[in-house]
Amino acid sequence: MKTPIFVFNSLNVKRGGLTKAVLKRANLLADHNSEVVFFTLAYQQDHKNIIEKLYESGQMDRRIKVRNFYAELLDTELVTEPVQMPVELPGYSHIVDKKSKLPAYRYYNNGLYEQYRRFEKDGSLKLIDYMDESRTRQRREEYLRNNRLIRTSHMDITNNKPKLHRYFHADGTCKIAVWLDESGEEVKTILFDQNKEFAKVQHAYAYWIEEAVKSYESPVLLSDSRKTDETVLRVQGDVEKVGVAHSSHIASPYKDDSDTKITWHTFFEGIDDYDKVVVLTEHQKQDIISRYRVNPDKLHVIPHAAPSTAPATGESMDPHLAVALSRYSEEKAVDEGIRAFRHVVDKLPDARYHIYGFGPLESQLQKLIDELRLQDNVKLMGFTTDPAAAYQSAACSILTSNYEGFGMVLTESMAAGTPAISYDMKYGPREIIRDGVDGFIVEAGDQKLLADRILSIMEDSELRREMAGKAIEITERFSEKDYDQSWIELFSSQSKPENKKKKSLFGFMKK
Repeated sequence: MKTPIFVFNSLNVKRGGLTKAVLKRANLLADHNSEVVFFTLAYQQDHKNIIEKLYESGQMDRRIKVRNFYAELLDTELVTEPVQMPVELPGYSHIVDKKSKLPAYRYYNNGLYEQYRRFEKDGSLKLIDYMDESRTRQRREEYLRNNRLIRTSHMDITNNKPKLHRYFHADGTCKIAVWLDESGEEVKTILFDQNKEFAKVQHAYAYWIEEAVKSYESPVLLSDSRKTDETVLRVQGDVEKVGVAHSSHIASPYKDDSDTKITWHTFFEGIDDYDKVVVLTEHQKQDIISRYRVNPDKLHVIPHAAPSTAPATGESMDPHLAVALSRYSEEKAVDEGIRAFRHVVDKLPDARYHIYGFGPLESQLQKLIDELRLQDNVKLMGFTTDPAAAYQSAACSILTSNYEGFGMVLTESMAAGTPAISYDMKYGPREIIRDGVDGFIVEAGDQKLLADRILSIMEDSELRREMAGKAIEITERFSEKDYDQSWIELFSSQSKPENKKKKSLFGFMKK
């Protein structure tokens, strides 16, 4: 019996498509394996409480165990009774930070700004920043909800960024120290209990994993993110390794002759050390084989399954509403959908576009909406926990990304009986949407044609009805049964022996 071990950066309740896909697979494997484990690597101040919320919400099966590098080495605890800290600080005057989303205050000692404190909503102390006489931050202390100091970050006063993180056990001793270079990369790392020093934090993660996997039967390490490739590939010992691709490996402008993304170099440099590689589309598989000279037997295509969703009814669907579910980030090109919708509104003034998501570009997107005078038509709806309801409310969905690995938003939309309109991109749309049958595929960047396709669905009720009927066939074309069987078989099969020889790929990564 193999033990699936997901090596993942971090888990959170508010999740994007990658985390959602990985949790779905982990929950499936928990039904077919005696143990399923997550090894998470990133420091999270509230890690134990986040994992408990994932269990409580049903997003993660309680049979799945989560082990975090920092939580395990620091012996952190689940805080069920937060310790409320008083806002008042003897000898100090305090002023509210009105810009903070959490309760936060600046503390002054006889006119000098010496501390900044932020609290959780439950009244527990989250962090303290210490300032010098020039108001420059010297260090930051972070606390668990029981008022236990967990990390101190020492700041580089030239750029106000951390240069050293020190992590503490409950007894106050520093167990881990991590230095950061000028770019913010975590480099020199010391584990004091083991008296071990590492050139990079990823090497410390690999050392921890090598020791941890010894307690599991036939461990299989899965790297679902390019952030974890270096760690997984560095692990030595009797372990099987599976690399999983969730997105496109091709850099801007995302064409056949574009360079390989820098973030994928480690993956392809070490691809021979992966026993198996899983991709989401046949198109990406063939591109990898031709570009990187990979053994075809190593590659497995397992697309995401379409969800089982009740199709929209006439009562729930607004014929003049379009929706999108997307991160508000550059690669998703949400702004192009907004610009296209200006053309839609010019011809259909009561047309509306609801964009569900979250991300760093929220304020910029809102500014664009205002500039295009679309405040009454285009709304940034924020994160939704019920994507099916969002799709069921609309005549069509829109996807304008520069690239995708698959595009789960397309299958989710179509499963709800909502035709999808997508840019043509690598990868996904051409294997999911049947152009003109259950949605439309538009040349990337053609905002005028995108608008025309939206209008054709909104204005032609018969076309919309026919496409909706065809769209729900996605649940048969990408069925849960096929998805489940493919992943179960992957863990049941033996890896074929292969001569693993190093090869330099950088020469043809620029093809």
